[in-house]
Amino acid sequence: MNIEVEHLRVQADLFKDTVHAISASTIGFSELTSVIGPILVLNETTLRSILLLAENNHHRDLVILSRPFLESVINVGFICAEGDKAVIASKKYAYQKGYRDLFRGIDLNDFKIKSGFSEFVSEFEKAAPKEMKEALSEFTTKKGKEIMEWTPENTKTKLELIGKTYGTYVNALLSFAFFSIYRDVSEIIHNSYYGARIYLGMQQKDMTSFKNSTEAAEYFGEHQKKLATFILQQVNISVNALLNILNQKFGLDTTKEIFEKSNKSLVEYANSFK
Repeated sequence: MNIEVEHLRVQADLFKDTVHAISASTIGFSELTSVIGPILVLNETTLRSILLLAENNHHRDLVILSRPFLESVINVGFICAEGDKAVIASKKYAYQKGYRDLFRGIDLNDFKIKSGFSEFVSEFEKAAPKEMKEALSEFTTKKGKEIMEWTPENTKTKLELIGKTYGTYVNALLSFAFFSIYRDVSEIIHNSYYGARIYLGMQQKDMTSFKNSTEAAEYFGEHQKKLATFILQQVNISVNALLNILNQKFGLDTTKEIFEKSNKSLVEYANSFK
């Protein structure tokens, strides 16, 4: 796994360089970067956490973090592809979500957690500006229930739009990462029995097939290492796809140079297996 960590560390540094290259301090304010900027900054820290876990052989949590990392990459790619429509939807969703959170509560078996603001909902509603009322309306169903997603598109639909907008190369990398990570890692995150079997290697080989516990431990340990290595590869290509998207979107000399370095590193990694 050392070579995967080495090359992913290179991609992580290039990721950070790209965030700086498109930041407000570098190119000035834009509505797009005001939305994707914070997402990218936080996802770069997730990438560093994945590397830290890999370096310390914490394979399960490494695998778990790959899904929110990929989800973030897809969301940024989708926002870049959709442009103003997705930027506005992101901001409206955040705006009304923060308002709704003032009145959150829960009631489980007569155990209640209640916000102090909930007693003054009508006062808040009267004082809410027009923009807030419009945002709330947009994220409320006809039956009065809160819409819990910032956009109606599911992840697969987002990927389809990203692929159509940014080309075959991006489409192939993100499709492969999505196929490899999304479904099974979700099971591992939720720690279902099936998820435990996938991670441990029990889905591939039954315990009764081993001669003794030592043989079983060696097999399952190796399986988990291989799975973690495979996941690191998917994270690696996801970073490269993201840098491609950002380069195409912003078209800067800096983003182009960074993406070319990312490609070179990816090719070097692939060639290391020859």
